[in-house]
Amino acid sequence: MPIYKRCSRCGKRLPSGSKCDCLKQRHKEYDKYSRDKKSDAFYHSKEWELARDDTINYYTGIDIYSYYILGKIEYGQTVHHIVPLKDDWIKRVDRKNLIYLTESNHQLIHKAMNEGKYGETIELLNGLVKRYEEEFDKG
Repeated sequence: MPIYKRCSRCGKRLPSGSKCDCLKQRHKEYDKYSRDKKSDAFYHSKEWELARDDTINYYTGIDIYSYYILGKIEYGQTVHHIVPLKDDWIKRVDRKNLIYLTESNHQLIHKAMNEGKYGETIELLNGLVKRYEEEFDKG
């Protein structure tokens, strides 16, 4: 018997491991209306696809924010730029600037950064990356 989950946005019942169409539509709208053309082109490039896959493999699919801060092992869903693209384009594929997160932690981090905790959040995430590298001998 297959395992199902509920879409966090619309509540639709979906097979586990799949994405709801409403989420895909939301990303298309974001790309079209909110993201600048340079960033949009980057996020649809082979360069980003390779960096994203490398980041997921590097963190073995685990959200290290959940691991260290919340004390839970959770599989990530989104590769996040610690220092945003708009602030430092050169770091767009730098592994030390990429972290794998669950969608809820990704939103939590963006919220903190937008509420004036920009520097603190970047410092926290850089500390988690460093701790992961030391603890799992990834340096």
